[in-house]
Order: sequence, then C-alpha cells, then structure tokens
Amino acid sequence: MPFWWLEDTGGMRSSRHSDCSSNTTLDDFTRTPSRTGTLSSVESLKIGTIQIHSENGVDPANNSKPSSPSSGSIFTPDSTVKSSTPTTSSGNLSSRASTSSSPIPTITNNNHKEGAVYKDGPVYKDRPVHKDDPGHYVVQHKDSTEHGDHAVVKDGAATSRPLQRTHKLHHHHHPSSKHSRFVQLPDAVIARVFSFLPTKSLCRCSAVCRRWHRLAYQPRLWAAIELSGRHTDVDRGLQVLTHRLSQETPYVCLTVQRVTLNRCGRLTDLGLMALATKCPELTHLELRGCSRITNEAIFKVVSQCSSLDHLDVSGCKQLNCMNLPADDTMNPERSTFLRQKINLRFLDMSDCPLLDDEGLRTIATNCPALVNVYLRKCDLISDIGVQYLAAHCMMLREVSMSDCPRVTDLGLREFSKLENHLRYLSIAKCEFVTDIGVNLLAKRCSKLRYLNARGCVYLTDKSLEALSRGCTKLRSLDVGKCPSITDRGLGLVVEHCPSLRKLSLKGCLYITDRTIRLLAAKCPELQQLNIQDCEQVTREGYRLLKKCCKKCIIEHTNPSFY
Repeated sequence: MPFWWLEDTGGMRSSRHSDCSSNTTLDDFTRTPSRTGTLSSVESLKIGTIQIHSENGVDPANNSKPSSPSSGSIFTPDSTVKSSTPTTSSGNLSSRASTSSSPIPTITNNNHKEGAVYKDGPVYKDRPVHKDDPGHYVVQHKDSTEHGDHAVVKDGAATSRPLQRTHKLHHHHHPSSKHSRFVQLPDAVIARVFSFLPTKSLCRCSAVCRRWHRLAYQPRLWAAIELSGRHTDVDRGLQVLTHRLSQETPYVCLTVQRVTLNRCGRLTDLGLMALATKCPELTHLELRGCSRITNEAIFKVVSQCSSLDHLDVSGCKQLNCMNLPADDTMNPERSTFLRQKINLRFLDMSDCPLLDDEGLRTIATNCPALVNVYLRKCDLISDIGVQYLAAHCMMLREVSMSDCPRVTDLGLREFSKLENHLRYLSIAKCEFVTDIGVNLLAKRCSKLRYLNARGCVYLTDKSLEALSRGCTKLRSLDVGKCPSITDRGLGLVVEHCPSLRKLSLKGCLYITDRTIRLLAAKCPELQQLNIQDCEQVTREGYRLLKKCCKKCIIEHTNPSFY
C-alpha cells in the first residue's frame, strides 16, 4: 500500500474525506472543500485529531511550553510542531530508508516519553522519524510491500526498529493523494469523466477538493440538470446551481438546456421562476408530479424561455390554462407577442383535473406550433375542447385523449381534419366513441400509424374494416376489451396491414385460432401480441405463432401454454 506522509515545513495534503452519503441534502449544493495548501513552519499541523509538539517544546503562537504527555497517552490537539531542520523533497520513503548510509539522528526533545502514541488515521505505537531527515515524519502501513528500518523516539533518542500497528483499520485513499493515478490526469480528462455523472454525483464530487470543485462547476458540464425526491430542497438547490453556473456570464446561464425535476414534492413557484430567469436557453423541462406548481410559474417559464419546445407537467394538479391570455380582443399586442415567443412542440398535461375546454382553447390559441399533445385523464375536456385544439394546432402528429369520457364521435371528426399529419391517436376508454367516428378517421387520416381504442365497447368489425381500407400503414393497434370484435374484422386488418408490429386483443372473447394462424402467415415480423383472456385460442395456435414469429412477445393468461 502507498505511503502517507506529512512535512512540517513543506506542503501538506489533507487526509479528510468528504461525506458522500447516498441521501441528497442541501449540503450537496452548498458544500465547498476545506482549505488545503502549503503551511509555514510556524503553523500548527494537525494529523487527524492530533497535533505534534514542536521540537523545542515551545508553542509558536503564544510562546508557552505545553505540558508533556504522560507515558502511553495520546497528544492533545493543543500541541504544535516546528521543525529545526528544513525538509527535503519527498520521494520513495522506503527506498530512501534502505539505501541511506548516514547515521541515525538523535532527537533531543525531552518531552517525548517512551511509549508515546502518535495518531494519523490508523494508530501506531511509536513516532517514526526518517533517517536522513529528522524534520520529515513518516507514517507507513505495516502491510506495505517495501519495508525499511525507521528511527523511533525512545528515551529521548532515536532508535532503529520496524514500525508496528496497534490495530487494524480500513484506510481509504483521498483522491488528492500524490500516489493516486486519477489525480495525475489532466483537467480535460477529469472533466470528461465528470460529464457522465448525474447531477447528484457531480455535486458531491465538487465538495472533495478545490480542483474538483473548479472542474465540476464548468458550465459545459451542466447542459442537463436532473433532481428528484419528495424531501429534497429543490428551490434552494436550483438557486445555488444557477448562481454558480452564471458567474462567467453574469445574470444568466446559457449552457443549461434540459431540466428534469420529476416528483419533487418541495418544488414551488420560487425555484421555477429562478430557473426561468437564469436559464433563458432552456429547451426541455419535465415537472411530472410537482403538485405545488401553479399557472403563474409556468407562464413565467414559457414566456421567458423562448427556445422551450418540450414541457411535461403531467400530474400538476393546480394547472389549467398556464395564465396565458384567453382573449385576443382584450390585449391583441400582448397575445401576438406571446405567440411569437412560445414555440412549444411537446405538451403533456395528463392528469391535470382542472384543465377544461376553455383552458385548452387558451393553450391551443397561444401554442399553434404544438405537435405532440397528451391529455390523459382530463375529465373536463369534451368535444368542444377537441375542436379548439384541432382548429389552432394544424401540425398535430400525436394526440392522446385516453380516459376522457366526454370525447365522442364529434371529437374524432375534428381530429380527422388533421388528415395526413396525424400519426398517433389514443382514445382508450372513451366509451361513447362508435364505428361512425372511427370510419371518419380512417377515411381522411391515411398515414395513421398507431391507434389505441381499448375499452371502446361500441366498436365492431365495421371499424376494423374501415381501418383496413384507409389506414394500410398501421403498425400498432389496440382493440382490447372491445367485446364485439371477431375473427372477421381482424382478418381484414391482418390482410391489408402487412406492417403491423403490435396487436392487443385482450378480453376479445370471440377471437379464435383462425386469427392466430393468419397472423403467423401474414405478419412474420410481429413483435408483440396480447391475447390475455382470449379463451378460444388453443395451445396449438400459440405454438404455431411462436414458431413463425420468432421475435414476437406473446402475453397470455392460459397456464397450458407454458
């Protein structure tokens, strides 16, 4: 094992380890490394919790002579050290001890009693002194591969005997140790290693030493910030981080682009507003499950961060319209200005129970560039809100209205006006959707790739027939829990949609081996199939599908298939 050394007249390496506990606290953001560097010969040198007396027994600070320790005692932290002989440059201590031919020096300090114990991390019986340098005090592990005789204090003089440890302690290397290979790497390489660390680990590394603190807070390492935890003080953390990262560019931090703060229960408008003010180049923001966020903070973000194109506020129970202007006639100049600045393309407001038709109209009016919109479990949205959304956001490609029970065939008619732009649509558990709405959708949206109609109990084989004619590029279809679906309708889809990769038939009681055989023949590239609760599918059909579709993952509930 390597040596740990201490020079009383040269530089001193700190052997104190930083606390890198697994739980993130405010100290991870505010902690700074302790002072390290060169100490003069008159400064006291602490070894762990122990300080060594000066050779002449006089304290340089108050010129008073400390009391001598009793035999076998440990020196108290009030003692100091001052060497009368300057130290030489440190090297391989074992080889120096073994090759030196100079006589062993004599220590004339009468304060050192026989059997005195000196402590530096692990506890040793005696105080070793290097043969060539009485001012260079050496601490060596017993299990080091290189051993040599060292002078120790005994009866006021130096004698030669091997060093022994009184007990075994686990010793961890400090990252700033001279023998650490990692610390010898150039700054660019260490910064590259830091670039792969998550936010919490990077904050902890910044508290190890001054060099790591300087490298860890390089702005280019903070293009993304990710924090989580219901008990984390995120407001304070964001304020500290944005302040440190904006030191090179006063008032703003231009490098932060992605911020993920999912399920941060203590995040409030205060922290989010600080983020919006300091990070104007923000492009990606996730706030899932942050229930304390209000419309005021979201408005501050979307108005200050003109480059923001991804916003996820699902589960934020207090949001509805994000405080955007509702009527152009009241303040047309402000409304036009906001539409020019707001470039949102992705918006997820799922599970926001306060969002209604009027709020959706406000959002659609001020965010015409929306491409992906997810509004799952927004019970207050009806066909009127869908009409506003389709009328103002003409570039929509992906829309989810799952668990919106007020959406009916009229809403699907509005979505059909998007025509070839629409690629993804989820209307799961919209119980009032019928074959009429799906037929309108299939006629005009020929490039539809994904359709989730699970739980739409009024759908029949007529819907599947319309999809087989109009949406031939369909890749994923979910008609689970649609009790009226049979082999006939699914056969048409399988015949005319050769690109089908995912199919869910969960709870379709009338599906038999006929559909399974057709899938095995026509869709060899099928990747996922759900036939749970399809009681008429036999073991033979299951084996045939496994044989023909080798990449397919089949979900089922029949124990005989195993």
